[in-house]
Amino acid sequence: MSVFTKNAGRILDSQETQTMTGAYRERKLEVGLADDDYVRSEYFGINQVQYLLDQPGCIGLRIHHAKRWEDADGNLTEPGKGQLKPRVLLTGVDAQGKDMPIYADKAGMKDMPDGGGGRAVGDGFTCPQHCPK
Repeated sequence: MSVFTKNAGRILDSQETQTMTGAYRERKLEVGLADDDYVRSEYFGINQVQYLLDQPGCIGLRIHHAKRWEDADGNLTEPGKGQLKPRVLLTGVDAQGKDMPIYADKAGMKDMPDGGGGRAVGDGFTCPQHCPK
């Protein structure tokens, strides 16, 4: 039986989620980081997520852990400039468990390679910078 189904994962209760996020926070504080020094979450709008889910054959999402060079305001910089920050990338996944490339709605869009190959949704708004206080 394949693990790649529309029902993969489970709904967690609030106590379990608080335990998990609390353990993450405690570990960051143990190594000397302040609450505003590390990324706690990343927000993506429903339209971006729905775009992935609406791809023909998409049965779920994969969240890739990644890192990129950013300045203090979270803007992309050149490699080696600023800080290497953790980020996430979202891709659609098909029934075989393969990441799906995001295809352009219209062929020939500027800066879009033929077929759209291997694109992902990224650049979400990070917390604590963009979280309610």
